[in-house]
Amino acid sequence: MKRAEPEMAVLVRLDLSGIPFGPVLRPMEPVPEAERGLFSTWETPLSPWGGFDVGAGLACVDDAGRPALECAEGERHERAIVARKVDLRDGTIVAEVKPLAANALPNDDSPVQTEALAGIVFRVQTSRAYYLFGIQGKRRVVLLRRNDDEFAVLAGQSIAAPQDYVTLEVRLDGDSIRCTSPELGVDMHVCDTVYHAGKVGFRSANSSRLRRFEVSQTPGQRRRDESRHARFEREIAEWGAGIPDATLVRTYRTADLGGSPVFRDFSEPGRFDILVEGKQLRALTPEGALIWEVPERIVRCVFSRDFGPAGRLIYGFAGKREERRAKDIAGGESVLTVENEMVVIEGRTGKIVARAELPPNVPTQRFFDWSPRSASLANSDGTDIVLREWRDDHGGGGIRLWAYDRGLNLLWEHVQTGAHYGHHWALDFFDVDGDGREEMLAGGCLYRGDGTILWTHDRADEMQQIRGAGHYDAVVMGNLTGEAEDDPVAFLCGGSAGVYVVDAFTGATRVVHRIGHAQGRSIGKLRPDLPGTEVLAVTRWGNYGILTLFSGRGERLWTIQPDYVGQGATPVKWGKAGHRLIWTNTSRDAQLFFDGHGRLVKRLPELSRVWGDRMNRDVGRGGSPVRIGTDPTDLLTLTVGGVVHVFGPAE
Repeated sequence: MKRAEPEMAVLVRLDLSGIPFGPVLRPMEPVPEAERGLFSTWETPLSPWGGFDVGAGLACVDDAGRPALECAEGERHERAIVARKVDLRDGTIVAEVKPLAANALPNDDSPVQTEALAGIVFRVQTSRAYYLFGIQGKRRVVLLRRNDDEFAVLAGQSIAAPQDYVTLEVRLDGDSIRCTSPELGVDMHVCDTVYHAGKVGFRSANSSRLRRFEVSQTPGQRRRDESRHARFEREIAEWGAGIPDATLVRTYRTADLGGSPVFRDFSEPGRFDILVEGKQLRALTPEGALIWEVPERIVRCVFSRDFGPAGRLIYGFAGKREERRAKDIAGGESVLTVENEMVVIEGRTGKIVARAELPPNVPTQRFFDWSPRSASLANSDGTDIVLREWRDDHGGGGIRLWAYDRGLNLLWEHVQTGAHYGHHWALDFFDVDGDGREEMLAGGCLYRGDGTILWTHDRADEMQQIRGAGHYDAVVMGNLTGEAEDDPVAFLCGGSAGVYVVDAFTGATRVVHRIGHAQGRSIGKLRPDLPGTEVLAVTRWGNYGILTLFSGRGERLWTIQPDYVGQGATPVKWGKAGHRLIWTNTSRDAQLFFDGHGRLVKRLPELSRVWGDRMNRDVGRGGSPVRIGTDPTDLLTLTVGGVVHVFGPAE
C-alpha cells in the first residue's frame, strides 16, 4: 500500500488580492488600508521602512488577469521580501516566478554583479548570508549559499530561457535540501550543514515577477519548529536572568526645555546636567533649574575630552552666513543654516572665551562639524579641536580639515586627496608613538599633531575602485586590547569595502572584513573573557541593520541582523550589577538587549509601547545611553511627540 502524503499546513502565503495595482510596501509612506494585511506578514529587508528614502522597487501588477508582485531593476540595491515572523528549519517553499531580464546592474551590495538572479531565499541569517534557489541570467538554475561576498554554488543546471512563469520548490529536511522545477526539468538534491534555520522570502537582482509564494510544513515539521522556538524562548529567559527590565523613570518636554536635551557632565565633575540648543544655549539641572544661558543660537556642540577648572569646554557654531535648501535622507527638503562663527564656552559658567570666523564655504557644503571630542595635538591639555566639513559631493564627508587650540587660534589646515573622511565618527585620536601628543586619524590618513601626514592607508586606492566605497565613514584607533605586547590598531569602516583593520604605526592592512556597507561604529567592554574593549560595526546602504562585533585585535566574533533599518546599536552598562549589553534602537520591534556573544537576552516592551505605530523618522532615538545627575546608571531615551522618555533599570 502506498504511504499517504502527510497533510501540509500553510505558514505564510503571498496574497495580493484586493491590493490596488501600483507600488506597494513603500518604505516612507504610511501603510494604506488595502496593504495592512500584506505588510503585517511581509517586510522589505533591502529597503528600510520609515527610515531612509530608499524605494522598495515593488509593485502589484496585472499579469494576464492575475495580480503579481513585480520587482523593478535597481541601481543601489536588489529587491526582496521576507516573511516577517517565519523562522524555518524544515518545510516546503513554493514560488511561481517569471524572470524578465538576463542581465543586472552592479549595486552597493554586489558591486561586481552582471547577471540577473531571481529566486527563493531560505534559512536567511542576514541579508548577506542565506541560501538561494533561483534562475540566473535566464540561462541556468542555481542553488547557492552566500556568506558575505562568497557565493558557493552547491548545484546548478543549464536551462532554456523561460518565457513564462515557472515553479520553484524547495524542500528542507534537516541537512537535506531538495530543489525542483517541473517546467524546467530540474531536480537537485544536496546536503549542507552551514545554516540550520532562518527566514524565508524572495530576492531579485533586476526585473522579475512573483505570482505565488507559499511556505508549508507537515505536522511533524511544525511540532519540531515549535519545540525549537520554545527552547529559544527558554534560553532568552535563562541568559537574561538577573537583567532588569526597563521602566520609565523621567520625561522632559522639549517645549519646556527650549529644545532637545543633551546630558553631559560639563558643569560639575560627575554630575550630568542638561545642555539645550535652541534660540538660546541653555544649561539646566536635571530638575530643569537654569544654571546659565547664552542669549544666542549656538549649535552642534561638542565637549572637551577632559574636565578643567572652568568645567568642560563646549565648542559650537554661531551666527548665520547663508541659508540653503537641501534634501535629507528621508527624501524631504529642509532649510540649512550655514553659520559664520565658531565659539568656545566654559561649561561651568557659560562664558564665551573664544570666538573666530569660520573658513569660507564651498558650493556643495551643508555645514561645518567638529571632531567628536577635543585632543592633545599641539598642546598637552586635551583642548585642541579639529574642524571638518560636511559636503554633498563627498558622500556626507569632506576633504578640508582645520586644527585649532582652545583659543581658536589656527594650528594647521590640510586638504585631503584620494579616499577621504566621511561622517562624524570618521575622526579619532590616540598617542600612537607615546610622545605625550595625540595623533589624529581622519579617514585613511594619520596626522601628527602638527598636521604632518605620517601615513595613508595602503589600500586607499582599492577603496576608490569599489562601488559604494571611496570614503571612510567611521574609524577607531588605539591599543584596544590594553595588553602591553599588542601594538595599536585602527579600524576603518570603508562603506561597501567593509572594515579594514590596519597597523596604527604604518597604515598597513592586517585583515579586511567584507561585512557590507560599514558605516557606523561604537566601542565598549562587552566580553569579560576577552582583553580590552570590542568594536561594534553597523551597516547601511544595500544591507541595512547588520551588526558585527570585533575583538580589540580585529578578529570577527559574530554577526547578527536584529532588523532591516540601519544604524542604531550601542553598548550599555545596565543596572546595579553592571551588565554589559548591546542596546538596539532602530525600530519598534528592535528595542532589544543582546549580550557580548550576540544572543538576544531581553526584550524591552516598555520602549516598544512608547514607540507605537510611528514611523522611524518620527521618533528621536538618541545616539547613546545617557546619565542624569550623579546617578552612574546608564539610561535609555526615546523622543516621541516632543516628549523625551527616559528609561532606567527596574530594580
